[in-house]
Amino acid sequence: MTPRKLAILDDYFPNLKTGFRISEFNYYLEKYPNCVVYSTRYDMHHAEYAAAYPQFQDRIKPFTLFDWTGKAYSLYYTVFLSNAYSFYFVYELLNTPFVFELYPGGGYWINDAEIDARLIKVLQSPLLRKVIVTQKMTADYIINRGFVTPDKIAYIYGMVTHPQYFHTTETKKFYEKDKKTFDICFVAHKYMPLGLDKGYHIFIDVCKKLAPAAQDIMFHVVGNFDRYELDISGLENRILFYGLRDHSFFPAFYAGMDMIVSPNAPFILIPGKNYDGFPTGCCIDAALHNVGIFCTDGLNQNEYFEHRKDIFLIPLSAGDIADSILEYYHDPEKLYLMSARGQAKFREVFDFEKQMSARASVLEPYM
Repeated sequence: MTPRKLAILDDYFPNLKTGFRISEFNYYLEKYPNCVVYSTRYDMHHAEYAAAYPQFQDRIKPFTLFDWTGKAYSLYYTVFLSNAYSFYFVYELLNTPFVFELYPGGGYWINDAEIDARLIKVLQSPLLRKVIVTQKMTADYIINRGFVTPDKIAYIYGMVTHPQYFHTTETKKFYEKDKKTFDICFVAHKYMPLGLDKGYHIFIDVCKKLAPAAQDIMFHVVGNFDRYELDISGLENRILFYGLRDHSFFPAFYAGMDMIVSPNAPFILIPGKNYDGFPTGCCIDAALHNVGIFCTDGLNQNEYFEHRKDIFLIPLSAGDIADSILEYYHDPEKLYLMSARGQAKFREVFDFEKQMSARASVLEPYM
């Protein structure tokens, strides 16, 4: 008898720009020969994905070809509340168990009656086997609200990023040794005008304060921002915009960066309700490439990192951020010591095999 399959249902995969999905789902496709992914965006992205990962192309299928017999799958898996809720009718119709991963974002935020109702529906389903939770704040919220019992939670701090980021072959370029510029980057996806939730406006203010203080500092923006988003007077020849990029862009890019600035703030995108994970995925990727991390932690979600030792925690003040950056600009060896310690710590906490084996151990008992 053919073993029944793990079916992953998703609304964005196999878009190569959703890096954590690519890494996580490819791991399951490699590890479990009977794993398949059904995508509602198959036609938009499959050709590009197949060129990058031809070994898995036949196991990525359009949701329109989903097997409705109910005999093929022993377990369903999704990431984000939006997918767990949207595909819930499938689990219910076929009376098949599911596991999902509750990241911040993706249709999940707090203090919202409609979102709470969706949480209750999926978390209190008799078909739910486990919910993987990646932030303590998320676990506390769904437990304290009585949405789920602790035995249904698998707490795995952190996120999955590209395995090759742990073994980059790019050579780090150091200021005053390998390059003449001190390079600061901002990397984020714009979800609202001006990128207010990601602190893009604060970053531009920081740039304007730094530019006259040091002529050899350059600024770099990756994401769906451009030079017309905000007034960049005085920065025209000092700031570069790269647009949205997939994971293959970043090793060479980060090799030339000295620090990343991430002044993101909770409860702005959806007032009083939304929050990011800590650190953001962009900061994790940068740290793995030996870039100094200057980021906020407005909700005190930090569990592993030490301020000024392996990370620098910043306030939402452009002046204070600029002053802190200048401290390290004038003492680059101190910056590089912190970034090297940060790289080691991030490699330990977000180790790909550790993150993925923990997730696989949640799924396997139900497969």
